[in-house]
Amino acid sequence: MFDFIDATGSACKDDPRLRNVEEEMIRCHALCLKISSQKPTDPDYKALLEELFRCELDDSVAIISPFYCDCGCRMKLGKNIIINKGATILSTGIVEIEDNVLIAPDVKITTVNHDLRSRHDLLHFGKVTVKENAWICIGATICPGVTIGRNAVVAAGAVVTKDVPDNTLVGGVPARKIKDLEMN
Repeated sequence: MFDFIDATGSACKDDPRLRNVEEEMIRCHALCLKISSQKPTDPDYKALLEELFRCELDDSVAIISPFYCDCGCRMKLGKNIIINKGATILSTGIVEIEDNVLIAPDVKITTVNHDLRSRHDLLHFGKVTVKENAWICIGATICPGVTIGRNAVVAAGAVVTKDVPDNTLVGGVPARKIKDLEMN
């Protein structure tokens, strides 16, 4: 495993660990180009995804191209996951997606942000966790450090800046609780 920045840490642009991040981004960019130029039914599609994530994927995981991920080795995927076309996952700070998660087209998940005052020199990282049976609807954005709870739904176009509790529907910019969900 690379010597990376902690999932909830910060780094200046001259931090030597960012060199590892850069190398991983270059590797993943090349693989994402290959993945995005193929159909999910192509024989080597799954092998390219496994190379991207540096792990074996369960057969129940479906990732529809085009797809972009900048640090595949920083992602952990469960079973029965669908990541629909146009998803962008910036996983420098770690992304964990649990079982039975639906991610709609054009969803953006990011684990890194620039500092407000020192935006060219300082980066902040935060782990994103998407818990079991969550559904992130089309065009939503998930910001660094956020956990999406079990059975939670993030409405289309929402920008999630804070944790979403289990069994909750959120929406808007920034996302706010719309209602509790009754799950059986």
